[in-house]
Amino acid sequence: MAGAVAARADIVSTIENAKSGTTVNVSGTYSVTVPIYVPGGVTVTGPATFNFNNAANGFICNGSNVHLNQLTVTGSGNVGIYIYGVSGCVINSCVAEGNANTGIQIQASGANNNTIQYCQSYNNVDTATQGQNADGITCKFGAGTGNVVKNCTMHGNADDGSDLWNAGAPVTFTSCTAYSNGKLAQGNGNGFKMGASGDHNAHSYTSCIAYSNSGVNGGSGFNQNGNVGAVHLTTCHSYSNQNKDVLNNCILSNCTMEQ
Repeated sequence: MAGAVAARADIVSTIENAKSGTTVNVSGTYSVTVPIYVPGGVTVTGPATFNFNNAANGFICNGSNVHLNQLTVTGSGNVGIYIYGVSGCVINSCVAEGNANTGIQIQASGANNNTIQYCQSYNNVDTATQGQNADGITCKFGAGTGNVVKNCTMHGNADDGSDLWNAGAPVTFTSCTAYSNGKLAQGNGNGFKMGASGDHNAHSYTSCIAYSNSGVNGGSGFNQNGNVGAVHLTTCHSYSNQNKDVLNNCILSNCTMEQ
């Protein structure tokens, strides 16, 4: 029967060879130079810090039902925590900071029913492309149904706090905060970017706050960005951003927005 595993010497191998149902307990600080592919059904639980030393990515959920708990992920040369085309993953109480692209990203067809909760994603910066890409938390590029982001904070990222560019289905945000995003010359600097031109997604935001965001071609707290879906905002608040909110097809309830 699968159980708990604790290891330090070769943490990459330990995690990648863990069987479904196993919990790998980690602690302290790890310095690694390659991405870590977490098998389906495996839980990695800290608290622990992983410095990826400019590896191609950080943690990659390599199957469904991966759980990552209390991990700090830094130094990835691309995405810090990647949910790519898999379902049922839970990213809980993690920190993604100082990565060269987005901190935590859900992407691609098949990425359904994933949850990102109680996480922080900040100071992720793509210097090479002057801030065009590095967001805090994203769900984009055809990601599927049932994805949820709740009780998360995104700040100081080079592009947007959150980006739902070409998501394949509506995403639910609850009690999230985005501030001070848009750090480099080409960063859009939106708190919550709610889609892209051609999208028809009725995303949902409840009790979300955006403030002090600024950037080029953006700088709004909430920006629908061409998405024509009926986005629902309930008890959301936006203030002190560079530009007014862009809410062309939004349905607002008990919100205070910059209009």
